[in-house]
Amino acid sequence: MKRVLVTGGNAGIGLALVKQLATEDHYHVYLGARTLEKATEAVQSILSTSPPGTTIDPLVIDPGNDESVLAAASSLRSLGVTLFGIVNNAGTGFKHNSSGEEMLNVNTFGPKRVTEAFLPLLDSKAGRVVMVGSGSAGSYVKQQNPEVQKLLCNVPANWSELEAHMEEKRKDPAFMSEFNPGPYGLSKAILATYTMLLAKENPNILFSCCSPGFINTKLTEGYGATKSPEEGTVSIRHCLNNTLNGNGYYYGSDALRSPYHYTRDPGTEEYNGVPPF
Repeated sequence: MKRVLVTGGNAGIGLALVKQLATEDHYHVYLGARTLEKATEAVQSILSTSPPGTTIDPLVIDPGNDESVLAAASSLRSLGVTLFGIVNNAGTGFKHNSSGEEMLNVNTFGPKRVTEAFLPLLDSKAGRVVMVGSGSAGSYVKQQNPEVQKLLCNVPANWSELEAHMEEKRKDPAFMSEFNPGPYGLSKAILATYTMLLAKENPNILFSCCSPGFINTKLTEGYGATKSPEEGTVSIRHCLNNTLNGNGYYYGSDALRSPYHYTRDPGTEEYNGVPPF
């Protein structure tokens, strides 16, 4: 049975995804949450209505905290676990009333922490890492000057290039005080570009970033989202389960490849991979 870690698996899209992966796709899932209470409660809520043989284990992991991530990785390493996949789903923003710094810490540095800590546990020949991004990334990139667009739409030379862009934005109090699409869009745009960098640095692992769509969760409550969390897993499951035509690609909520530099609407023509830069 393949094993998959899902961060932020105790609520919203993460909870729906864990249930689908465990009951429909037959993975052994590690449900990540910031506290043992939240993780255990979520696991029990799924197992109470799941068929026999469903395998889900709670895992305490806070992607926004170095020590928590390292401890979580250490706990699975001590058990000799080999992971098939990592889904970096945990995120913050919108109705969470998070600051710009919190969004960057959780949405960008969080997946970086988790990926770096758990990469040694991944199947070195068939492992996959899925970053849960957002259409806000494309909106952010579209508003930037050509130099920044070129940085964010192509494989960067290294992480330092991306960090330098974030640091520049951090120096602007007006930008960091914006709720959306400022820091939130930035955090997801950097995440998408980081995915390309990871693919270049680790060609034997399949990396992807995807948008779940505009889903009705606590993150978007009151903003008019109508789709259920279960509808927000389409692109994530595609990136985890299906044959992909490239490494480091970004996918829309309809599971079709999409661009970084503008928002591609679901149902429209798939991106052909040639950015105008």
